[in-house]
Amino acid sequence: MTDTTTSPSSTTPRPPGKRERTKAANREEILAAAIEAFTELGFGATTVRDIVRRTSLASGTFYNYFPDKDAILAEISSAHVREAGERMQVARSTASTPAEAIERGAAAYFQMLVEQPEMLALFRRNSGTMRAYADDDLLHLVVDALRQDLDRLTAGTPSAGLDTELLAAGLIGAGMEIAMRFAERGIEDPQEALTVLRALVLDGVLGGGARRA
Repeated sequence: MTDTTTSPSSTTPRPPGKRERTKAANREEILAAAIEAFTELGFGATTVRDIVRRTSLASGTFYNYFPDKDAILAEISSAHVREAGERMQVARSTASTPAEAIERGAAAYFQMLVEQPEMLALFRRNSGTMRAYADDDLLHLVVDALRQDLDRLTAGTPSAGLDTELLAAGLIGAGMEIAMRFAERGIEDPQEALTVLRALVLDGVLGGGARRA
């Protein structure tokens, strides 16, 4: 009889070796240094040399990981959008109404900014640039996830006629703009930003029952 038992060594992922750990650490060091440089100097004024000076790495090592500073900001922006989307989706998962979903998702995002002061400072110095470097495909995924939640929560209710695709896109856009102003003005209490979004959307669009024409 053939023994089909799988040995533990064939199913357990091999831990990363020293080379992989070193590469990951170098990449994180470059990203952290870039955030510091972009915050202190502004993205436009920062050079690759400014970033490398803030690391323990040789100058040529930078190009083993990134072709230029634009690639770094694109990665930072993408990671931010990805984490924000995940946090908002988790926060919305327990909502029972569209208003709850929107408010909980927005609260999760604004709280994320407060919990990450280095990102908040980066936004404060480079808000317009950060917006320009946001990954469109990731943003579309975030919008679509919100649309699906709104579809689920409005089904069979008086709000079922809402154009959830347009509403989701508008909400994400409004949330990003409010977050930018949030950062620029140095607001530390996420409730201030949430109050604005609530007045704009929850009391306005949903409260007024705007419908698809």
